[in-house]
Amino acid sequence: EITKQYGYLKFDENELDSTTYPAQYIRLALQTNPAAVVEFMQYGWRLPKPNLIISVVGGGNQCNMSAHLRKTFQRGLAVAAATTNAWLITTGAKVGVVKEVGEALNNYRYKSHKHVLDVPCIGICMWENINGNEQLDKLDVTDENHVYSYVVEHPQANRCELEPNHTHFLLFDGKSSDTNSLFLQRANIEKYARRINIESLNKDVPIPIVMILVDGGLFSARTICQALESNTPLVVVKGSGRVADLVADIYEFFFQEKTVKDETSQQKVVTEVVHSREDELNSIFERYRSNNNAWIDEMKHELCEVLYRRKQQIVIFEFNSERHRGNLEDAILEAVFNTTNFSGDHLDEQQCRVSQLKLAMSWQKFGYAQKHILNDTTISKWTEDNLCQALADGLERDSIDFLELLIEYGASLEKLTVNNLEQLYASCDIDNGLPLKNRSNEALATRNAYYSCYFLDQSHSNQITSDKNKPLGQNAVREFFLWAIFVDRFELAKYLCSKTWNQSVAPLIAAKIYRLASTIARHSESKARYKNNALQFEIYAKSIIDRCFDSDEYFALDLLKQPAVAFHNIVPLYLAEQTKCRAFLASKCVQKYLEQKWFGHINYKRQGIHFKIFLCALFLPLFPLFSIFLPYVHEHQQTIRNDKNALRNRRQIIIRTEKRFDLDDRISFPKRIIYF
Repeated sequence: EITKQYGYLKFDENELDSTTYPAQYIRLALQTNPAAVVEFMQYGWRLPKPNLIISVVGGGNQCNMSAHLRKTFQRGLAVAAATTNAWLITTGAKVGVVKEVGEALNNYRYKSHKHVLDVPCIGICMWENINGNEQLDKLDVTDENHVYSYVVEHPQANRCELEPNHTHFLLFDGKSSDTNSLFLQRANIEKYARRINIESLNKDVPIPIVMILVDGGLFSARTICQALESNTPLVVVKGSGRVADLVADIYEFFFQEKTVKDETSQQKVVTEVVHSREDELNSIFERYRSNNNAWIDEMKHELCEVLYRRKQQIVIFEFNSERHRGNLEDAILEAVFNTTNFSGDHLDEQQCRVSQLKLAMSWQKFGYAQKHILNDTTISKWTEDNLCQALADGLERDSIDFLELLIEYGASLEKLTVNNLEQLYASCDIDNGLPLKNRSNEALATRNAYYSCYFLDQSHSNQITSDKNKPLGQNAVREFFLWAIFVDRFELAKYLCSKTWNQSVAPLIAAKIYRLASTIARHSESKARYKNNALQFEIYAKSIIDRCFDSDEYFALDLLKQPAVAFHNIVPLYLAEQTKCRAFLASKCVQKYLEQKWFGHINYKRQGIHFKIFLCALFLPLFPLFSIFLPYVHEHQQTIRNDKNALRNRRQIIIRTEKRFDLDDRISFPKRIIYF
């Protein structure tokens, strides 16, 4: 136990309703182990594993950006955070650049379908510096789910109120003078957050991080120097003022200078450049020294040295520049890509490609990946393990284009393991998946939980091996298809449906699951969406069976009655009837099947057949005579084997049939009577 003071807070005194999004907070000692803090964030707050960590630093009291730059910054930050499932980390105070971050999330809440709480925004600040902190200091409340009201009516000097659009707050006890210790603690928290799940997933590549500098003063200058020394890439928003503009100018000053790797040589180069271009450099610092920034002199040498040595990790974002076309998210991506090539994480060239592909998936930069990361030239460097891991990442990130690219270059779903499947279930938020009956708030989205809810036959969940490191083999496509349905990845489920062995049964399975989900869901919007998804899969199944029917009627009719081995020997026609798939039951193929059931093997399309049947109905004693002279269709014989073990060993179901309906006068007399 690291503290007893934690809970929820809302930033008004109104009653809780569906529009209220309480933030969570925890009060900690400043000396708390940062690893324990990150563990609490992961398991106590249940924050999803991020694909990127964005640390925002800058002006603590002011932020004098132009209106255009402010709008560009807010939009780009929100897009980057939401697109990559990032964590945003700030000081949490409602001033300066942090206020801009909060407004960015607030604006994004109303302009995007993605829920604002899907973007964790974490404020790290001192308890003593919070205005109105006594409102959160209520130890007499025993309900751990109690929501405190946090409303600041009167501002106090040297204290700031919490920014209301943040989702989580880490509040550390300490004196106001412990600012350096707080920044060090924040840096350590970011460091440990990068290594979430690395040991459990046997990965060597940490979660990428990027720091964004907007405006800023002395502490911002120290923070970026420390971050760059720790191999954290930096995006500088030029035009935002003070330190950001100073860093941008120093970067441009050293940009043309050749970089050397030896540390002694680096110091020598910096000294020589500063000495040879001293007047130019002094004029840069003089512009910023005039604005009451006396600290510039003490940071001058450190800034020059760090910015020269780490210039590959720095990207300057300028609103009017054609380089990023006004897209802050592109500048962030460039900074992270650059750092994978100049990283101190001891990554080789191929590990850099793997890391870059993951980032490209997060940013949906398919063209870049196709051109620079995975192509005919680089494919020889990719191992089977690399491709399998990339395939699992593509499934997790719902990146269909990347899945196609990986499969094109030899990746195979069949080679993914049970462990990969379980990780996919664990990585998805259960609240975003299909509803489960009688689940508690702490329930995890497991494969067995979904199977027990949506399949009556529990033996279905035991169809895969218990060895977690063994490839799924021929069960892979089915398992990932069902996973995509259960976690409500509709487009991905449609894509995987096209990869299944029996493409007429798979969409019927999906329709059945979505229809059941619509009966479990509580919200009318979810019910309607699930019903629509079920209908789309049903129409997809109808189009497939009708195309088969147009190509080969016998094949399509046999397919209706043939058990689907890939889906536990379920019969398509029975499944469609059970699920009430009206569109499928109205298909040409099913109608043909019903006509055969009604007429038997009488060739009802022959001219005069209805008249003959009418005469027979009038003269019942002539029944045996009429049954002899009626035309019949040749009784179709299946050539597929019924041996279930043999079926399981076949990659696909193949039914050979004749290409036309043949009349056969050799049908026996008893059968003619039965058919009639």
